[in-house]
Amino acid sequence: MFFRRNRPEQQRPAVKKVSKLVNSKSHIQKKYISLMLVPSYSTGKTRSLRIPRVVLYGFIVVFFVIFAVVSGFYVRSVYFQQRARSLGSYYQETQGAFDAFREEAEQVQSDLIDATTQMYEQLSEEQTRAQMEMYRQERRHQNTLENMWDLIEEIEDQIRDLEEDMQGIVSGLSTRVIIPPIADLITEMEESHKELRESLMPQVLGVAYDPPAVGFLSHNFTTLPSFSEDELLGRLSYIKTEVEIQRILLDDLEVYNEAIAPYLLNYPTLWPVAGHISSGFGWRRNPFGGSGREHHNGVDIPARKGTPIRAAGGGTVVFAGWRAGFGNTIVIDHGNGLKTKYAHNTSNEAQEGERVERGEIIAYVGSTGRSTGPHLHYEVHRNGSAINPVAFLLEHF
Repeated sequence: MFFRRNRPEQQRPAVKKVSKLVNSKSHIQKKYISLMLVPSYSTGKTRSLRIPRVVLYGFIVVFFVIFAVVSGFYVRSVYFQQRARSLGSYYQETQGAFDAFREEAEQVQSDLIDATTQMYEQLSEEQTRAQMEMYRQERRHQNTLENMWDLIEEIEDQIRDLEEDMQGIVSGLSTRVIIPPIADLITEMEESHKELRESLMPQVLGVAYDPPAVGFLSHNFTTLPSFSEDELLGRLSYIKTEVEIQRILLDDLEVYNEAIAPYLLNYPTLWPVAGHISSGFGWRRNPFGGSGREHHNGVDIPARKGTPIRAAGGGTVVFAGWRAGFGNTIVIDHGNGLKTKYAHNTSNEAQEGERVERGEIIAYVGSTGRSTGPHLHYEVHRNGSAINPVAFLLEHF
């Protein structure tokens, strides 16, 4: 079946058969559209159907409207399906993100609960530790006071020891004040100490030297709690300053002690042998008889043969041998221009060039050389000149 639209002959002049069947000039024919029905092979009859143009056009319009509406709905349905799929995918992503967020939130909540619990536990521990720390601080403060007290006592003991040491040194030196150089040095040292005491100022020591009301070392602390930390610090500062002063004085004393030491060790003040002087220094009669007088440059000290002869002071042996008239002789150089001679010895122990100490045995009493019997001839020379040894015979061994 097919549709064919009748047109005027001027438009379709080639269709002759149709023009014969349909009158193109008919007014009624213009209002209809004829449809030719092609018969099947069985009947062989041809039929036609007239449809009003208005109906056909309305049908076509309705068809296109319906088609447009259906197409619109189809497009909308496709859009909504795509939108639904997109929203479904977004929903799944959102659901996954929400689930992840919920898990994370639950984990954060759990962590917050744990942190809160731990914080409360730590706060409790901190309170406990704070109390313990306060207790430790109190104990430390008490220990500090006790340590300060112990330090004060220790430093005071040091001061006492320093004073005893200095007093011992000064006393030891004072016993040797009979030696003229030592007497001068001790006098100079006492003046130096006095000047140091007067001149030592805080800027020299680096600390304030302000003695407390209680005299130094004149009061003993018997109860530690009765004194504050400031009072202990003040006393500690004072005794530290006193220690510094004592050390400065001790250093000054050491300087003088080193200057005096050579005199103590080398100055010939020791009796070479125990006994008495049988012949003194100066002019005397000839001991071998005859007329005339001779100058005796030393002193004679009688003693048994073989009695040890000791060095009157430390020094270096500059001669050990035989000298005419003196027999076996030893000469010791004591420094400071002083030399001593020991003559008529039965034998010499010290060798030339040897260093001998004060009181060391250097020879034995004899009667060699020009001698009337066993004795020690002892001389003292200062800068090459013989002087009276009596002034040097100050101490016995």
